[in-house]
Amino acid sequence: MKLFWEFFTFELKFRFKSLSTYVYFLLWLMFSFFCVASESFGFIGSTNGKILLNCAYANGYNDVGAGLFGVIVVAAIFGTSILRDFQRDTYQVLFTQPISKFSYLGGRWAGSFVTTVFAFSGMMLGTFLGTFAPWADHTRIGPNHLMEYIQPFFSILVVQIFFLGSAFFAVAALTRKIFIVYLQGVALFMFYVIGVTVFVATRSLEHFWSGVLDPVGFMMFNNVTRYWTVIEKNTLFLTWSPALSGGVFLYNRLLWLTVGLVALSAVWTLFPMSVEALTARSQGRRAAKAKQQEFTEALPVRSLLAARLPVVHQGFTFTTTFAQYLSLSRLRMRTILRDIPFWAIVALLVAFGINNGYFAGRVAEFNVWPVTYLMVQAVEGSALLFLFIVAALYAAELLWRERDTHFDGIHDALPMRESTDWLSRFTAIVVVEIILLAVAMLVGVLMQTFAGYYHYEFV
Repeated sequence: MKLFWEFFTFELKFRFKSLSTYVYFLLWLMFSFFCVASESFGFIGSTNGKILLNCAYANGYNDVGAGLFGVIVVAAIFGTSILRDFQRDTYQVLFTQPISKFSYLGGRWAGSFVTTVFAFSGMMLGTFLGTFAPWADHTRIGPNHLMEYIQPFFSILVVQIFFLGSAFFAVAALTRKIFIVYLQGVALFMFYVIGVTVFVATRSLEHFWSGVLDPVGFMMFNNVTRYWTVIEKNTLFLTWSPALSGGVFLYNRLLWLTVGLVALSAVWTLFPMSVEALTARSQGRRAAKAKQQEFTEALPVRSLLAARLPVVHQGFTFTTTFAQYLSLSRLRMRTILRDIPFWAIVALLVAFGINNGYFAGRVAEFNVWPVTYLMVQAVEGSALLFLFIVAALYAAELLWRERDTHFDGIHDALPMRESTDWLSRFTAIVVVEIILLAVAMLVGVLMQTFAGYYHYEFV
């Protein structure tokens, strides 16, 4: 238990010394503050003007939204906690000590959980401060009751942090790749948005299983409160009672708590507390490479030189700089295009584009011809989010790649201008973004074809 406490307190000290923790806290504080202080901001402020902006219903709905849009924040905190030792090569020292799984994994996870709960607790403080904003509509602000802040936060957002955090922690521990963790968060966000869009479009009257199986909570929340009056929304809580809408809220919370426990059980079972097991794959590759090298060196070597090597004259001209730029740009583009997560993002883009293109034949409740510009516009509107995601993820990946592969010492000593290096990174990102735009355009044209309209207008 002493070692568990050591890892737990170390994780907390590390996190609370980090600026990002307070940035996350401030982010959610400002979000919830404007949900109350501005009527045109947030999920509740722009809807029925009789619902109180600081009641349990409004706080719960805002917490659900924070759970969806905060997926990347949860991934950033839980994923990096377990990967830090592998990125800094300290795991080889740690795992030679008599440390139990409970102490190591439990301490890391518990520290990340407490940090994430603190970051999202800005939601409660922001809502409270928003009730005192002098410009706010105080006819829509009720008395501040502590339970109306705490109960939705713990019932909705803390459960969501437990489920998502455990899943991200397990993926990070078993893959030991932070990029996979972030991709998992992006995939969850995209699949959820696509699933909700498709389900709403079917106009299904089924409101039980769709609420129970909802991993984020929007459909669950709407199914439970669908027939609440304004007075009920201003006074009632979403409780864990099985009598509330047939137990939809209760079963949903229990289901995703169970999923979080299963994720923790998986990482407990599959994570090896051994340097040999963790490095077995890389050691096998190194052994095979060494064996091949020994075999090659044992072969007789015949010199093919018929004359002395010419004297090399170094030339740092514009031609050399341009050749370096082209070579580095091609190398970095190949790095991105050969990356499996990149093609997973492309697959998500195509799925999202097909989903949007399917519903693009209506404008202002009127059926219109699925002309090329309309279909491409519908698809590329959703592609904008993917462009931001790819730009953010791969800009960081290209920036830190040499350091992650321990090649930075050689790379920094190369006879190359710094501007050439940076420009090649930028070019690789731009080309990849253009490729994604081209894919989005092709999806739009494809959906136009499926709609039976063959008059293509590319100009």
